[in-house]
Amino acid sequence: MSEDIVFKDLNDWIEHSKMPNGKRNVLKAAIKLFAERGYDGTSTAEIATESGMSQATIFKYFKTKDILLKSIIEPVIKHLLPEYGGKFINDVSDHSATLEQMIHFIIRDRFNFLVNNKSAVMILISELLINDDIKEMALEFVNEKKGQFVDVIWKGMQETGQLRDDIDLLFVLRTIASQLIFYFIQTQKLLPGTSDEKIDQNLMRIESAVIRSISK
Repeated sequence: MSEDIVFKDLNDWIEHSKMPNGKRNVLKAAIKLFAERGYDGTSTAEIATESGMSQATIFKYFKTKDILLKSIIEPVIKHLLPEYGGKFINDVSDHSATLEQMIHFIIRDRFNFLVNNKSAVMILISELLINDDIKEMALEFVNEKKGQFVDVIWKGMQETGQLRDDIDLLFVLRTIASQLIFYFIQTQKLLPGTSDEKIDQNLMRIESAVIRSISK
């Protein structure tokens, strides 16, 4: 898929990337079915029916169902921790006057990313629990991009002078990720239909909890 499209929503990205329509239809159908039924609970025959394509067409573009899964998950992993120099990094730099301002922006921006990519993120979360290949893919990408993340985000947090001295970047990432991912699952699966006002209130509470955990 083309790398020059701003990534906010996986389906929108697929729609506007240069690829044959058959491949596009297969990807969109697989996202829908994997999210609803799980990877193991979805057959290529069902993907063929949902996409309006033949199984032969599916295997023309994706040699195995596992390759199809990775074609969905890889761009989500890649953009969940955005690349250095990307819009996210620049935007964080514009919101770095205080630690509170940085945490507010990061939590709101990444929560919106999770919601905008709800189906693909649900697939990713499920597969991270059981699929060693997906775990390895995620770890490889995080390790690859960690240095770039440190250069801008971590240094920006340190320069506020508000961070605790006994914590590191991984502690901060775990603190933010654990709060965000649990609340994302809560609003999308456990308590769907949560009002925007309630979500805003709870995100404010998450921001406060993160700040208490990482600040002096």
